[in-house]
Amino acid sequence: MIDYTKFDVMWMDEVIATVDLRPANGGTPYVINYIVDFNKQFSPQMEGHITVDELENWLKWRTFPSTRVNAKELLEAIGMQAYNRWGIVHHTHGVMADDEIWLRFKGETLTHRDICLRKDLYYPNSDSEEQVGI
Repeated sequence: MIDYTKFDVMWMDEVIATVDLRPANGGTPYVINYIVDFNKQFSPQMEGHITVDELENWLKWRTFPSTRVNAKELLEAIGMQAYNRWGIVHHTHGVMADDEIWLRFKGETLTHRDICLRKDLYYPNSDSEEQVGI
């Protein structure tokens, strides 16, 4: 079962942060960063609670804006009828075309290869390997 309240922030197949939206001790979301001085670090502190606004600001970076020209078509493509940032992230794992940061929710076994938008760049032989059973 997938738990959408807990997720790893991934760079390729490396966990760079973990986020718990409902920590056992209560309070606001709790983040642990595993990298230092990375421009895509989840929060400025290495570990601690973050505000809901900080979380929302980070999620804005991982979703297309509601004002995008083809937003309605993009929503339809992922089976959504209305714009909902969390719904988009659940479907897309926060994957963007310009970096290899993504979210893996607790209970998932996905890898970068599974969600990568640029497979031809990172896994150029993956189609031919799969076709011959390698």
